[in-house]
Amino acid sequence: MSTQPELNNLMQQCAADAVQFASEEYQINLDFNLESLSLVDTILSRLHEVNRQQRFSDEHMFTLCNIYAAYLGQIFISVVGGEWIHQKADETAPYVSLNYNNREFPLASLCFHKITKDVHLSVREYISQAMSNVMQ
Repeated sequence: MSTQPELNNLMQQCAADAVQFASEEYQINLDFNLESLSLVDTILSRLHEVNRQQRFSDEHMFTLCNIYAAYLGQIFISVVGGEWIHQKADETAPYVSLNYNNREFPLASLCFHKITKDVHLSVREYISQAMSNVMQ
């Protein structure tokens, strides 16, 4: 990623991919509103079950986590603001995070944790709490 507009465009496209995946795989309509966060929880819970039965490839897991992170981040940005940052501190493991007011929100890690470890983790609650914290 060389410019902020390129990164923003990439994340918007990733979020659109999440919408398409939800529709095609689960017949769930994501529409970028706050109420759709519960639907993302449903999708990630289903992905958790699929992954338990047959582990996703690393590439597939990376893609799923990043498209849903992008979707969550786009909602956050539309409500309170923020920007995508390409983190390169560890050159062997660069990643994209959502930053707002010097706070980092590693949303792909959140999605990864829900899919692989804790199906009861709620991305809706995480995003709601994050929004509440930054708006105080």
